[in-house]
Amino acid sequence: MMRVVNSVAIMVTLALAFALYHIKYETQAEQHDIRKLTAELAEEQDAIQVLRAEWSLLNQPERLEKLVARHTQLQPLAPAQIVTMADLPARPKSLPGLEADPSLGGYAGLGGSGIAGPGIQ
Repeated sequence: MMRVVNSVAIMVTLALAFALYHIKYETQAEQHDIRKLTAELAEEQDAIQVLRAEWSLLNQPERLEKLVARHTQLQPLAPAQIVTMADLPARPKSLPGLEADPSLGGYAGLGGSGIAGPGIQ
């Protein structure tokens, strides 16, 4: 009887030793992966900081003003160009030559003849 108990105890001890050995190496592999991911994360954070600094440099108003002057003919807004809603002309109730369906309101009731656009025939 003692031999059976001793044999079982030795087998259980060996199984536990193997399981512990296996868990140890799995843990080391996971730690290696964590270190690798941490290093990659640090590199990405550094890259983000560089990109933010570059974005800040590229969006400086003086630089943008020079680029606008060089590549476009844009001018500052004149006070005469600013209008109120009351200064705008009223929208027409219907377009000339088209019959509108008054129950739909706006341009929704207009027929397709004479209107060229995507999806309209």
